[in-house]
Amino acid sequence: MKPAIRRRTGAKSSFISRPNKAVANMRISYRTARQIADQAALHYPKEVCGLLAGSGKRIMKAFPVSNIADKPETQYQLQPDEQLKALKQIDADRLTWIGIYHSHPKSRPIPSPADIQQASDDGLLHLIVSLRHSKPKLKLWRIQTAAVTPIELIFDTESSLDDSNEPLSDKQKIAVILAGALSLALMLVISLTLLPPAPVILP
Repeated sequence: MKPAIRRRTGAKSSFISRPNKAVANMRISYRTARQIADQAALHYPKEVCGLLAGSGKRIMKAFPVSNIADKPETQYQLQPDEQLKALKQIDADRLTWIGIYHSHPKSRPIPSPADIQQASDDGLLHLIVSLRHSKPKLKLWRIQTAAVTPIELIFDTESSLDDSNEPLSDKQKIAVILAGALSLALMLVISLTLLPPAPVILP
């Protein structure tokens, strides 16, 4: 089954990115990769799917979309309304629709014949997460009419620009204040213990 892929008509903007064919690698934030792997594990043994968004050579966000395929254990099909909602959010976030992701619960993260057949030659990249082994494995591909090309996926372990812009929650603010107060108290105790003893004045 082909995933429901909708394009927004109009001359001003388009959801779809067309990565340069010479691009050999893409970066993905650790948090986004973890989100995709957790979604796949949560719905095992069914396949999960969703959209990838980012900017340039960087995948910054994943947008889960329900799988409405008749046989979700071995197929995926994006739910059209949820896909359209995700596309609107991508547009609102000023990001670009970079690709589609789905899971292989019991097979390697390599495009199956069905994946290749249903892929549209529209420049979208395809990320597959495999749960074949205990540790999830993610692979990125460019699927075109006559060729399937692996794209190196670089995991960004540092805080992304997107992550750093998120405000702290109240609990996080309290935790930061408490940690600072505790550090200050500890430094005070250590400095007091390092003070020389007071001189003894004999009568």
